[in-house]
Amino acid sequence: MKILTEDFENKVKKILTKDKKILISGHYNPDGDSLGGSLGLYYLLENAGFDVFVMMPSDLPDFMKWLPGADKISIYKKRKNELINSADIIFFVDFNDVSRTENAAEALKNSEAVKIMLDHHPQPSDDAEFIFSDTKVSSASEIVYEFINMLGFSEYIDKNVATCLFTGIMTDTLNFSVNSSRPETFEIVSNLLSLGIDKDAVYEKVNNNFSLKRLKLIGYLLYKKMKAVSDYKFAYMLISKKELNEFDFRDGDHEGIVNMPLSVADINVSLIVIEQDDFVKLSLRSKGDYDVNLLARKYFNGGGHKNAAGGRIYKPYSEVEDYILSSVKAYFSEN
Repeated sequence: MKILTEDFENKVKKILTKDKKILISGHYNPDGDSLGGSLGLYYLLENAGFDVFVMMPSDLPDFMKWLPGADKISIYKKRKNELINSADIIFFVDFNDVSRTENAAEALKNSEAVKIMLDHHPQPSDDAEFIFSDTKVSSASEIVYEFINMLGFSEYIDKNVATCLFTGIMTDTLNFSVNSSRPETFEIVSNLLSLGIDKDAVYEKVNNNFSLKRLKLIGYLLYKKMKAVSDYKFAYMLISKKELNEFDFRDGDHEGIVNMPLSVADINVSLIVIEQDDFVKLSLRSKGDYDVNLLARKYFNGGGHKNAAGGRIYKPYSEVEDYILSSVKAYFSEN
């Protein structure tokens, strides 16, 4: 579903002037799409002569710190709202609700800046005055590309912009294996490649840039921790803080692991469950018509896309497994 605020193009063009200070924000625990889309937009606006800066609510995963402009990102810290308070325009990239920014949410919501949302998740909130959202599009980075063309700024797309946007599209489609059936997606990728980016180097840095301990973590999770519920074609893995410490877990180390059970013919839904200090974090993936966005929204205080979502459980870790099993069974019974 595509949502475009009425007269979006003309109104945004009037607002977006070079005397304005512009902030670009991604979501908490930024992934490749949030980072790629935000940094791609950053370089584009900087090339066009705008006063622009980027903020993330939390630090980048180590394997994404190679991205052009990663060193220019400011990390939000509680009670330090200078970046937000000084902005005249704030872009929300790759999130549909300010709650996705966690510790920065209150400051962003209360800011008097004009807010523009560039996103592809369902059910966008009214946190932004201007919304450009399309759930059929592969990624927020693809939305950013369309937004750039809408403004008539394509001449400012350089190699840095192209590298960032390509990274966002590639990562959010799991290397073009999901959410990437639109011909327009590949037309955009072709245009980005024509600017001389090294797609093989991007793939290598994103997918083959982890620690040895992460590989051992994967083996441990698949062999020792993965459980399958054959009646519901569902698999899940739980990992405690103690186990995370044993494998020297770093932000982003879990990326991709949740997809692995889906390579089994009879598994249609997969969850990875990670104990945190104050809650338990979930990543959900599915294939076919199994909608984990609905599952996450109803039972796990989260949401996302049809085949990829996230959530949280605010229960003791010892109670989480039973809650997940009962929730998934109820979901399958209802659907």
